[in-house]
Amino acid sequence: MSQAATIGTYLYPEDLYSLPPRVLVILSDPWENLSEADQTTLTKMITALRLNIAAVQIITRAAFTAADLAAYAPTKVIALGATLQGSSRLYESFTHDGLPVVVADALPRLDDLKKKNLWLALRQMFGV
Repeated sequence: MSQAATIGTYLYPEDLYSLPPRVLVILSDPWENLSEADQTTLTKMITALRLNIAAVQIITRAAFTAADLAAYAPTKVIALGATLQGSSRLYESFTHDGLPVVVADALPRLDDLKKKNLWLALRQMFGV
């Protein structure tokens, strides 16, 4: 093996580019369009699950399927305002195609009762 090949072996290990699976939060509206109160609500919710907002991946979609999320390789999915095609289940933790999912209304539409139901579903999903 040449010296250049040996150096290249150490400079570009594949493990370096392998991102660990994360919790995926799917919002129906972009983060920038959310009010400060809604951003704070989501941040507090993530923190209460013993996660850091920087440790979750947030994407924007109106609707999704489990196949759509394969590239993200999430460990769990929290959908707020985004609909899971083929399912009408809301405010409960369930497994869809092997993926733990909680689907709820968009952040601006969450009243106190919906927030409580969402929290109960998230507690069940995360074992908090």
